[in-house]
Parts: sequence; structure tokens; C-alpha cells
Amino acid sequence: MKPSTSEQLTSILLAAIALIPAHGVRYTALGLLLAAAALCKIHLQSPSMRLSRLELSLNHTEEYIQEAMVEARSYPKLTEQMRRLLEVAKTASCIKCRILHSETNALSWKGLQSLLKDIAERMSGFRSLSNEIGGCIRCVKDIHTAVELILEAERQRKLANDLTELQSALVVM
Repeated sequence: MKPSTSEQLTSILLAAIALIPAHGVRYTALGLLLAAAALCKIHLQSPSMRLSRLELSLNHTEEYIQEAMVEARSYPKLTEQMRRLLEVAKTASCIKCRILHSETNALSWKGLQSLLKDIAERMSGFRSLSNEIGGCIRCVKDIHTAVELILEAERQRKLANDLTELQSALVVM
């Protein structure tokens, strides 16, 4: 099995750190590397990044449903999935407004105590937003799966009809 890109990058970075002769410099470099990795992880899990991934997923699923509506006969079922998707899009829009509102309200610098309280509230709010976005992402995945099942049922019905027609044509011959 081929190692992933992140495994290869980790191996290269650890090998480069091992080549540093002085232990103090090596441990400092390792600490900086771990801090950078932690910051990247935090950034990727931030509500803004998760929201951008949700928006991409919403757009992809909406296009998929529109393509399915063109080729499938199960229009009412697909319309219901589109309704669910629009509800998720509305929720995502509300979350985006909350994120934008929190970004425009700068931290209060009235004192260290109010600053720490504000930071704690923001962290709690970010966790809440992140959880809401995760729920929306799961819902979009469920909708996408439901549309795939509708299309597959439509294909199976078509194949069954084709098979029946072919069998009746063979009986007539």
C-alpha cells in the first residue's frame, strides 16, 4: 500500500529534524513544527473553513439533483430532496451571518478580565457553530445519498422494463 502524502511529508520533516546536530535547536524545530501543525489543524476546523466546505457540498448536491430531475421520472421525490437541501442552505446562510457578525465585532480591550471572558465566549460560540455546520454537512450527505438511491431505483425500474420487453420479444419469435 502506498503511503499517503501527509505520511510522506511527516517522514521527510522528521528526517530533516534528525539531521540537526544540536539537541536544543532540534527540539526547538520540533516544537515549532508541532505548533505549526496544531495551528493548521485549528484553521481547517474553524467555522469559516467548514462553512466553505459546506457551501461547496451544497452546490455540488444542488447540481446533482437538477441533473437527476432531467433524467429521472421520480420528480416528486427529487423535489422533496431539493426542499430539504434548500432548508440546509438557509441554515448555512444563517450560520454565515453569525460568523460575519462575530468577525465584525472586534474583541473588547476594556480589561484583561473582559478580554478573557470574551475569548471564552467566542470559543464556545465557535464550537457551537462548528457543530451546527457539521450537522448541515451530514444532512447534505444524506440528501445526496437519497438522490442516488432514487436514481438507482429509477435505473432498476428501467432495466426491469427492458428485460420484460426483451423476454416478450423472444417469446413472440
